[in-house]
Amino acid sequence: MELGLQEPARIRSADILKLCARHDFYRYEVRSSLTRLDGEKCEPARFHVLCLARILLQQTPLPKCADEACVRHTLIIALAFFLSGFSAALATEYQVPATPGNLQKLIDSVSLTGGDRLVLAPGYHGTLVIRGLQFEEPLTITAAGGGAPNLDQLIVDASSGIRIRKISVIPVSKPAPDEALVSVDESKAIELEHLTVASAFSSQDWSAPQWRENVRNGVFLSGQDISLTDSLVFNVRHGISTVADGAKIERNIIENFAGDGIRGIGDNSSYVENTIDTCIDIDDNHDDGFQSWSLDEDGRPGKGVVRNVRVERNRISNGDHRFTCHLQGIGLFDGIYENWVISGNTITVDHWHGITVMGARNVVVSDNFVTDFRPGKPGAPSVTIMAHKDGRQAENSSVERNVTQPWLGGAGSPFNQAHPGVTLIENRVLETTRSGTIPAK
Repeated sequence: MELGLQEPARIRSADILKLCARHDFYRYEVRSSLTRLDGEKCEPARFHVLCLARILLQQTPLPKCADEACVRHTLIIALAFFLSGFSAALATEYQVPATPGNLQKLIDSVSLTGGDRLVLAPGYHGTLVIRGLQFEEPLTITAAGGGAPNLDQLIVDASSGIRIRKISVIPVSKPAPDEALVSVDESKAIELEHLTVASAFSSQDWSAPQWRENVRNGVFLSGQDISLTDSLVFNVRHGISTVADGAKIERNIIENFAGDGIRGIGDNSSYVENTIDTCIDIDDNHDDGFQSWSLDEDGRPGKGVVRNVRVERNRISNGDHRFTCHLQGIGLFDGIYENWVISGNTITVDHWHGITVMGARNVVVSDNFVTDFRPGKPGAPSVTIMAHKDGRQAENSSVERNVTQPWLGGAGSPFNQAHPGVTLIENRVLETTRSGTIPAK
């Protein structure tokens, strides 16, 4: 093709059954290890797909093969599937060189099918926009190895069944200030794995105005059943923001962020084993390690319900930076929050909001370790569930087996007093202040 792409079709054992369904199969040479119906393996056979088509039409004899009976047996099955309307396509692997525009041209001009793989060479590939592509078996976009392919921006819109792995998104040409570096919008069954996402490789010499000018949001997700796992997001404004239903945000690292580490607004979602570190203070935003709020149908915050969410075994801390903010831990300020579990998190911040839930229904906050690493105000942190801002009381919720430290000056309880609808169970307060050792009672 004119794209300069290598197009071998690497076919799995079962893929030979799909050959007739692809209209442009004549372009490809295939190699397959076939299996008889009785389970015995055939020897690998190399032949041209056009020859297979002619065999099916009885226009040519079988090519020479180590096991002619096996090939003929398989071709009979393939013909049966073809005649019955079998529509699955032949999986193809495309080798994509690092030339800006090549990848986008491939996405726009080739009839890709589920199971295809786009293998990207190391280097700069420009911006990638995937719009309106739907696959039952995932299309995979991944790195070839030997270095990461890099994009200016990754956009997936109104698409489904796509897996993107081992790609970096660190722009040479930055997107608009209000756009995320990685944006998945109104899509379904999207898997993002081992991504590296940043506004720039280094922000070490940025002034506060340069932070405001250079920084972009990291990742935005909307739709259904979208995952972001084992990825690094740094030098960004908001790290990961999701309004997706069924989001899976796990084992990611978010560091050097100038807004919130994670914003989780969608239902039926999990936020597990993420590391959120070092908040940058460049404006008046109240920065949170993790924040959520509800929305009603008109988009008004605090008027809806966020349901069925797990926030577990995350580490939230604030590193030493010349623009370090006063970081809040887990801030759920505009419920209602229904059927949430916030458990096993380690939170080291310098703000009174260690874990705060305002407007809870069936919420459990348990087994979290919450401390303040700096002396003085505004800490130390509390762990509490309280009424919604509009006065609606919590229902059937509990704060259990958490550990934190005394409030500044020792007055009051870092777990607050029990609010209506909230049970306090076996929580512990550290015996010493922030400047001393911290054995727990």
